[in-house]
Amino acid sequence: MRRLLTRLSRLRFPYEPLITVKISRGRLIHNLREFMKTAPKGTIAPVLKSNAYGHGLIEVARIIEAERRNHLGRRSKEKDRIPFLVVDSFFEAVALRAARIKSPLLIIGYTRPETIARSRLRDVSFIITSIETLKHIAEYQYSFLDFGGRRIFIHLKIDTGMHRQGILPSELNQISNILEMNPSIALKGICSHFSDADNADPSSTESQTHVWNKIVREMSQQYTSIEYIHISNTDGHRYVSESHANLSRLGLGLYGLVDGNSFSPTLDIKPVMSMETIITGIKKIQRDDTVGYGNTFKAEKEMLIATIPVGYFEGIDRRLSNCGSVLVGTEHIPCPIIGRVSMNITTIDVSHMPEVKMGAPVTVISNTAVDQNSIMNMAKIARTIPYEIAVHVPEQLKRVVI
Repeated sequence: MRRLLTRLSRLRFPYEPLITVKISRGRLIHNLREFMKTAPKGTIAPVLKSNAYGHGLIEVARIIEAERRNHLGRRSKEKDRIPFLVVDSFFEAVALRAARIKSPLLIIGYTRPETIARSRLRDVSFIITSIETLKHIAEYQYSFLDFGGRRIFIHLKIDTGMHRQGILPSELNQISNILEMNPSIALKGICSHFSDADNADPSSTESQTHVWNKIVREMSQQYTSIEYIHISNTDGHRYVSESHANLSRLGLGLYGLVDGNSFSPTLDIKPVMSMETIITGIKKIQRDDTVGYGNTFKAEKEMLIATIPVGYFEGIDRRLSNCGSVLVGTEHIPCPIIGRVSMNITTIDVSHMPEVKMGAPVTVISNTAVDQNSIMNMAKIARTIPYEIAVHVPEQLKRVVI
């Protein structure tokens, strides 16, 4: 898809996309610095998985790498405050290296053992979530070394209570034996994941923290090679003072996809993404006319309606049919979505804007948190989580860093 977009950009006739996704460099860095205020040792590992939560893997990586290199790196040891970027897959790591992103990477998703053993990517570590995976890597190590490969750097993921992924505390002795017999596998970090950190009831998180702290004490004494200790994600950030760690992983918070007031009144978090398009059709309909598939909207009076070239493929959740809204014009007038959201078209009510014209600007996703079409509020209306709204903004939509 990126190759196709590159070829399109080279065509001799002018081509301007109908939809633009804007990523605020200033807001992204602002959010990063806000979380650094309370992170362990001010250290953050930005999470760029799933196309940087829909914001654009390459675009976000370039913003952070530039900040890491040009600003944080100017002051003593501050470059270490962003020790690595977090991605989900080997594919994402390859994509970043192909884009000349040089920052160290941590792959947190599953990677085939043979892929890990054969990898020639520099400064890339892998999270290991099971004994079986570690054993398979060890089986490949001799052929790996015969081909002049580098050492394999890993972070062990410990299951402290989420019971989704991770090595159980009772299995750690087996891990120790495997690592001792395979010195080419270097333990660089240990990590875990909170299962319920966004719950007002802290009991589950406190239970996990207790298990985690005990493991950290034991493993830190046993392995001097451990550099990175991390358990907190964005929601777990409020527990950093209680858990043994020297950095926090930052996903949702980096992109401003949290309710700043309820999350932490002391942190000023701002949404990073917005999406803009234009009106591509305007018409009048009469009383009792229906709009869209399934005739789910019936006009109660004469109405002026408009269409925009954005549907559920482009990121407007279908559950926003007849209940979501967009902002039209330079004055950002709210206009409700009427009828069902289609794959690539959405219809809106512009009856209160009789002078609206074809080509008028439309803000589909607002980066103003209080707007009804901010990602947070879209998620509330659709009764889902903001992650789902954000990651459904497709990669092929043009991203512009502002």
